[in-house]
Amino acid sequence: MNRVFIVLFLSLTVLLGACSTDIDLYADYKQVPVVYGLLDAKADTNFVKITRVFSAQGDAYQVAQNPDSSNYPGKLDVRLVEYCNNDSIREIMLDTITIHNKQPGTFYAPCQKLYYTTERLGVNTKAEQYSYRLKAVLPDRVLTTKADLVGNDDFDVQSLGVNFSKEYFGAVPRRFLFSPAVKATVYQITMSFTFLEQRLPDGDSVPRTMVWDIGTYDEVFFSTHTDGDAYVFLYRPETFYAMLRDFVGDDTTLVDVRRYITDYPVEVTIVGGGERLRQYVYNNNTENGFMQGDNEFSLIDGGYGVFSSRMTMSRKVRLAGETVPDLVAMRHWRFKFIGGE
Repeated sequence: MNRVFIVLFLSLTVLLGACSTDIDLYADYKQVPVVYGLLDAKADTNFVKITRVFSAQGDAYQVAQNPDSSNYPGKLDVRLVEYCNNDSIREIMLDTITIHNKQPGTFYAPCQKLYYTTERLGVNTKAEQYSYRLKAVLPDRVLTTKADLVGNDDFDVQSLGVNFSKEYFGAVPRRFLFSPAVKATVYQITMSFTFLEQRLPDGDSVPRTMVWDIGTYDEVFFSTHTDGDAYVFLYRPETFYAMLRDFVGDDTTLVDVRRYITDYPVEVTIVGGGERLRQYVYNNNTENGFMQGDNEFSLIDGGYGVFSSRMTMSRKVRLAGETVPDLVAMRHWRFKFIGGE
């Protein structure tokens, strides 16, 4: 589930099209739209992907390599209707763009047609709450779906550091506090540990980053993991060291490597997702798109897919407690603290 969630949160452009291998459906074929859209108030550009289910005689996976099988012809009339406190205030027309870096797979690549806007979206405040209705004029219907906008300026970390001190091995998990995002009902949390690595005697120092997927959590979890108005997620120092051992290796004979730690080597990234995204992720385990006629959970009236919102927050934090001395003391890893950023 975490893997599907990460894909939905971090990359709209890798999401797939849709097809059916059921030849019996061919005679009764009707165009069924497939929509993927995750609005982000912090993004310079927001994308929506609109394709269609298709039926094929013969090998549908061969037909799927043809963009015309999935794409609607030409340019559709696609727009976002912006609401503030449920009052409509403007319409944003979406243009088309073709991206050229989709990895090869079941569906056509490397080019994908997307709808996009560079108009900045509203930012939620205590007094103003934004939502957006997607409206797409298709050849046989007008498709509409609506989503609340996630996030606000208060969505941020409260803890100033993370503590991986060895004294906490086997103890209760450590706590990290952050202020929740308005309208977010599910969160994907990761930590990244970055250090400089140098191969002696005259190699350049190059950055290396270890990514730790902390987990995916919803309101049920945070209903019992709060501290005042803050949400709390947990992590274990011993897990950090186990992952680091796998990442850098544990070869005590390695003498020609030096690793350097700066003041803020850890970046905490928290992505808050809206209710529609939460429902979609927790009700689907779709890996290869949608099949026409399948009873997959969908939040698009008259089609498949999801239209929701997310917001990403990343902050660099310190290594607290005795973490730095503990790392330096593990001489076979050859870490050295150099400060600075």
